Amino acid sequence: MLIVVALVAMVVVVPSRVPDDRLAAQGSGPAGFSEGEPASGWGDTVTPCADGRELQDENTEYSPPCFDFSGDNGGATARGVTEDEIIISYRIPSDTNLFALLGQLGGVPIDADTERLVRDAEAIVEYFNRHFQFYGRRLRLVGYQGRGQIIPELQGAGQDAATNDSLRVANEIGAFADISATSQPYADALARNGVIALGAPYMSREWFEARRPYAWSTFPDCTAVAENSAPYTNRRLLGREATHAEGDLRGRSRTMAVVAPNNLEYQQCVDTFVEGLRAEGNDLAERLDYTIDIATLPATAASLISKLKSEEITTVSCACDAIMQMYLAREAEAQDYHPEWVIAGVGFTETDLGGQIVANNAPEQWARAFGGSPWAAPVPPEQSVAHRAFAEVRPDEEPTDLIDTIYHQVLVIALGVQMAGPELTPETFEAGLFALPERTGQAGTWDFSPGHYTPVTDIREMWWDADTISPFNNQPGTYLDRGERWTRDEIPEGDPEVLQ
Repeated sequence: MLIVVALVAMVVVVPSRVPDDRLAAQGSGPAGFSEGEPASGWGDTVTPCADGRELQDENTEYSPPCFDFSGDNGGATARGVTEDEIIISYRIPSDTNLFALLGQLGGVPIDADTERLVRDAEAIVEYFNRHFQFYGRRLRLVGYQGRGQIIPELQGAGQDAATNDSLRVANEIGAFADISATSQPYADALARNGVIALGAPYMSREWFEARRPYAWSTFPDCTAVAENSAPYTNRRLLGREATHAEGDLRGRSRTMAVVAPNNLEYQQCVDTFVEGLRAEGNDLAERLDYTIDIATLPATAASLISKLKSEEITTVSCACDAIMQMYLAREAEAQDYHPEWVIAGVGFTETDLGGQIVANNAPEQWARAFGGSPWAAPVPPEQSVAHRAFAEVRPDEEPTDLIDTIYHQVLVIALGVQMAGPELTPETFEAGLFALPERTGQAGTWDFSPGHYTPVTDIREMWWDADTISPFNNQPGTYLDRGERWTRDEIPEGDPEVLQ
């Protein structure tokens, strides 16, 4: 079981392959688009809504502007696009899905049955077909049984099977986009074959730019996370007392360490973070890395904690996934080491699912977890835009725990298709998302722009509360906040108002 658990840790820390030259970015982004207009601009066929409506769908905070359309949509403008439909694929891995695996291995109950997830996605696609402007076309969701397996792909292996799956998507299914690209090997393969890939978690800005216009995600890129984390650390943490540490560390002037995998991309993001600290005259007390090795992860955690304890580090931020964070917290408890844990904002640790995984295994340690994160607070079903959309299409059924995640994943496709205009191609899809006006809603402030292929631009200050029931899965343990979100420039000076 230990080896299988460790495999999950690879989801956000596997080094990326050197991209194919065909994927190299040329320039910083498309030119000639205007905010609020489709990529093709206004014309005889696309106009602002005649009834004066400003938003295409008032149920959706991230709605595009309202467009009317009449006339010819251009027919087959790209692979997977015809006069009548746009083919969107999803892969069913031959082992399991990512979230079901995380819940199982972390001991966290979660409703993530694959068949039910597919039903959720079909309902959300139907909802957008009813409400968005797709210029005479409809999204058509096409699933297939893949050869690839999540467990090998999450440790950077399985590239051959992922490539074969991507070839099937491109050549047999003929999809315009795929909404199940939640592993790097599969997302890489789709991009190489000219299919828009949705879902790669926490990759760097460089990774997305090298694959434009094909790679997108609702999970934040680690470069953007680092750019927000640096001012948060400068203004809220460093130069102040470690009031949330325990034992002889409590009340000392903060000394901060970052632990991250030693692959290139994550180290680039740590570099961005360190540069941001130094710009304000601060620095890390310790920067530690580790090699991803399935058999040695627990021993590595023990060694890292021993070093941090010997140097009396008061404040630790693990820029890693929830499984590695779990090992570190468990080892800290075993070694009688009680630092503050600052949430890095990557690796699912900042989600309620990730927090429950750590807290279930080291509750006393995770009781001191807080920080700034782009991940939004889950909301009760009665407040959820995704639940309302699902209920319209499936009024007599209940969605899974992942309905909000699925909704926002499909939403990126819907936004890009509407904002592209009738002449839908991967390039106009990109230009269209860049032209989408900034929107703030349930998942934070979204703003796609050149170099920003993940939407969230702001953060919330949050902390772990073991007793409050999570709206995500109705289980004990959730991250609380004060109902505020900050852009980088809005992060205030002052002690964190957390753990209260």
